[in-house]
Amino acid sequence: MAPANMAATTICTSCLRALRHQARKELQSTSRQQYQRQSISSIARIPFGNTRAFATSPIQAAKSSPAAKDDPDPEPLIKLPPEYQRKTTTTSSSSTPTDPLKSFAASVRQSETLRSTTEPYVAYGSTEDLFRICSQQCSYTIPNALKTPPEPAPKNAALEDVGEGEGWWYAPKSQGGLALDVTFNTWAQVMFLHMYMLTVRLRMFPAKHARVWHQQLLDHFFYAAEDRMATWHGMAARGVRNRYLKDLLLQYRGVLFSYDEGLIKGDAVLAAAVWRNVFKADEGADLGDVGLVVAYLRRELQSLGKLEDAKIADAKVQFGDPGTLKKLVETKSPWLGRKFTPEELKGSAEGKSSG
Repeated sequence: MAPANMAATTICTSCLRALRHQARKELQSTSRQQYQRQSISSIARIPFGNTRAFATSPIQAAKSSPAAKDDPDPEPLIKLPPEYQRKTTTTSSSSTPTDPLKSFAASVRQSETLRSTTEPYVAYGSTEDLFRICSQQCSYTIPNALKTPPEPAPKNAALEDVGEGEGWWYAPKSQGGLALDVTFNTWAQVMFLHMYMLTVRLRMFPAKHARVWHQQLLDHFFYAAEDRMATWHGMAARGVRNRYLKDLLLQYRGVLFSYDEGLIKGDAVLAAAVWRNVFKADEGADLGDVGLVVAYLRRELQSLGKLEDAKIADAKVQFGDPGTLKKLVETKSPWLGRKFTPEELKGSAEGKSSG
C-alpha cells in the first residue's frame, strides 16, 4: 500500500480521466467558514497562511458572508470603466451526472474518508487545463535546438538563449505588442503573472480544496519548466536543472509577496512589482507599458472574481487582450490638472517642518 502522503503527488492516468470530469457541486456547497488546511507533499511547497485577505476582490468573500443577502452583487475595490471591463458568464449548471462512472466518482468524493485521496486527481486534471490556458499567452520555441545536430541558440545582451514566440507579450511595438525578449526568463515571469491571477482566485475556494489546487497548479509549472530546460536549452544534467528550479521557486515566492502587496497598497506599488519582475527592473522600460500590464492585471482579476467556483474548476477561463486597455492607460487623469488647495499646501508644509 502506498504511503498516505503519496496521494497528493502520484496520479494514475486512467483514474484521472474517470474523475476529472465529474460534477464539482461540492465547490459551491462546501462551507467557506472552515480554514484548516492539510499539508501535502510535492515538488515545491508554498506557505499557505491566511491568504484570503489577498483575494481578487471582495465579491466572492462577500457572497459567503451573512451580509451577502443584503448585497448579493458587491462592487470590486477598484472598478474599471464599463467599456474596459470584460463580460463574464457566472451561470453554472447544477445537473446531476448521468454517466454511471461519473456518478460513482461523485459519490466517492462525497465521502469525508476518501476526499483526501480523490481531490488531488480532480485538481490535477483541472489545473492542467488552467496551466495550458496560461501557457498559451507566451509560448516560445528555439528552432536551433531542433536542427541535426543542434546548434547554439542566439544570445541577447544578458547572454540568455533567444527563441521565437507568438502573442502580445513578444510582438513588436509596431504591431501593438510589448516587445519583450523571447527568453526562458520572460516566459517564466509572464507565466507567474497569469498563475498569480489564478492563485488569487483559487484562494477563495473552500478551505478543504484551495491548498491542493494551488499546489497542483504550481507543480504543472515546474514540470513544464524542467521540460523546457531539457528540450530547448540543452540542460541534460538533472543537477543543473534542479538548481535552476530552486531559483525559480524563490522567484515565485517573491512574485506572490510583491503582487500581493501591490494588490493591497495600490497601483503604484503594483506597478513597481511588475517593473521589477516582468521588465527586469529596466530603467529604460516604457512606463506606459508598465501601466498597461497593471491595468490588464486588475481587469483580469476582476473578471476572475466574478466567475463561480465551478467555472474555475472546469477551467472555463479566458484571458483578454491586454492591447484593448491601451486607450485607457493613455487617458490623462483629471487629477493631474487639479490645483492644490491652501489647506493641502498648509498640511504639506507642516509635515516637512515636523520631519
